[in-house]
Amino acid sequence: MSTDTTGRPPSSLQVVAGQPSLTPTPIPDAEQTRDVPVSASTDADILQRQFARRMEAVDTRWSGRQANMREQLQHTNEVWDDIQASEERQPRYSSPWFYWPFMVALAIAEVPINRFSFELFFRESPAVALLVSFLVGGLLVTLAHRLGMIMCRFGYNAKRKNWWGEALQVAAVVLLIVALAYGVSILRQGYLAFITQPEMGFGQALENQKYGGAAIMALKGGLGLDGWIFMLINLAVVAVGVSAAYFCHDPHPDFERIDRKKHNLEKQAAKMQAKRADEEAVEKRRFANQMRRLGA
Repeated sequence: MSTDTTGRPPSSLQVVAGQPSLTPTPIPDAEQTRDVPVSASTDADILQRQFARRMEAVDTRWSGRQANMREQLQHTNEVWDDIQASEERQPRYSSPWFYWPFMVALAIAEVPINRFSFELFFRESPAVALLVSFLVGGLLVTLAHRLGMIMCRFGYNAKRKNWWGEALQVAAVVLLIVALAYGVSILRQGYLAFITQPEMGFGQALENQKYGGAAIMALKGGLGLDGWIFMLINLAVVAVGVSAAYFCHDPHPDFERIDRKKHNLEKQAAKMQAKRADEEAVEKRRFANQMRRLGA
């Protein structure tokens, strides 16, 4: 029996009936490969890479700032949790948009009350008398704010410091308020007494022997009924300021500050995330438009 080069008989290499014959696939040469145009998938790959680079630029621009914001917020939340756990309550305070305009309104309310107290010295300059009245009213309201804050946090500070130190602060501020209100009342009483004299300036009255005694009597230290009533009105305004400072602040000296900081950081983080989302949405819309045009 004869065999071919493979060592098998020729009959084994015959095509079996019913089986498909194999067709050779032609391989294109270099000239044919160069004639094939660039496909649309290549353009899509280029757009994909450009989109990825732009999204990476957005991430680089915002990731560092967001990480820093998260660290600050995490630290603030830890401090807030420590205070809340020790106090076993939520923070209690009012909005500064209510408190500070209210205190300014109290200072302005002191102007018509105290204006006549300084007319004795600034009779020829009413604007100066108004300005001094506002300054005195502002000083009284500032002392009222300080006294209210000390009383609000007296219990907390007394536990961690010497209670007598807090008591001395209360006594000192109260004495300043009473002394200022008493002095203003003396001046107002002196003005009311002086206006019963003939019309002339206070300096001329001091130069005149006759009216000098009247001016000194007008500024005597004792308060009459009108003076005490006027002093009580001033102290009532101060008491309103003290009450506002007491009820509009948290008894813990740091709870209000930390809670405000926590809310501010949360708002900043939300705004930052919204801006990043907007930039990412712009890039996604741009990429979608480019792909849509490519598909068309």
